[in-house]
Amino acid sequence: EPSVIQSPASGTHAYLEKCAEIERLFMKMATNGTDDGGPWTVLTSLSKPYPITVEGHAVKQFCFRITFYAPASPATAFDLLANVLRRPEWDELTESTEVVQGLGHGDSINYVKMKAIWPTAARDSLLISHIVRREEGFLNVGQSIEDSRVPEKQAEGIVRMEAAMAGQLVTKVPQDDMTRLGLEGENWCKVVQIADGDMKGWIPKSVIRFIATQAFPKSLTKVCRQLATTPSSNESLLLRNLWARPVSKRMQDLSPVADEKPTAPKPVIATSRAATATPVGAVVHVRRARWMVWARLIMRYATPAIIAALTSLLFNFLMKRRRG
Repeated sequence: EPSVIQSPASGTHAYLEKCAEIERLFMKMATNGTDDGGPWTVLTSLSKPYPITVEGHAVKQFCFRITFYAPASPATAFDLLANVLRRPEWDELTESTEVVQGLGHGDSINYVKMKAIWPTAARDSLLISHIVRREEGFLNVGQSIEDSRVPEKQAEGIVRMEAAMAGQLVTKVPQDDMTRLGLEGENWCKVVQIADGDMKGWIPKSVIRFIATQAFPKSLTKVCRQLATTPSSNESLLLRNLWARPVSKRMQDLSPVADEKPTAPKPVIATSRAATATPVGAVVHVRRARWMVWARLIMRYATPAIIAALTSLLFNFLMKRRRG
């Protein structure tokens, strides 16, 4: 198995063994193909505007492997995908993210809050994140953990989901793939993304189908378009910053550090809005704004499912009449 060739060095932490294990498991899931007895079935495949393939696991209900090709160098794509604080820029399902604590070794504890997809509740997760450069390319992988500093938010109606595996492997595009897909230019990369988890609570199959066939391709097309306008670099600024500051509270700070002694980070508790009091005269306006947000979410995510359900009912009704 190819070994790690670059990894920020720092002290030890309690999740080192877990990080090594999820790295090994991710590589196994990412490289196990469908034509060699693997458990994957193609759910949707797009060739334009960018090649994107979504595969579903044969046994696990919410386990997907997505392969896509982006117009950027592996390092540039990795910097966007692996920085948890930039995830809301491209992920249609993510509402907010926070770094709870940087651990060194390219590892951190991260909080992610997902948007609610009607008629389901909003979800969140707390992850140990592991970032490393391997011989194959750049790897970002995470798995759920528990931490008393970020308890579950059941009172707010948020369901804490469990991620067994989540992350991306970003590599150079093999020449055979370049020819087969008709990719032109030098700056292209291949990304294999794994999303394996337990959403907890009630999730209708229509929502899972929507996420796999529409939400994933839409988010990754957005990633590719953003990368198409980003200057490519052969060096990962994210990894360079982690080497400069092995214990870092916020991954978005990519500025070089000189003669600065690292200090233990203070926990950053995740929140999606500032904790400020609302003036009494603004209560009606705030409530109206909240209803507008819910209306937009319903129109955006529920309409396709409702149309599909009505179409199915109409089709069944017509078939019964024809048989009768």
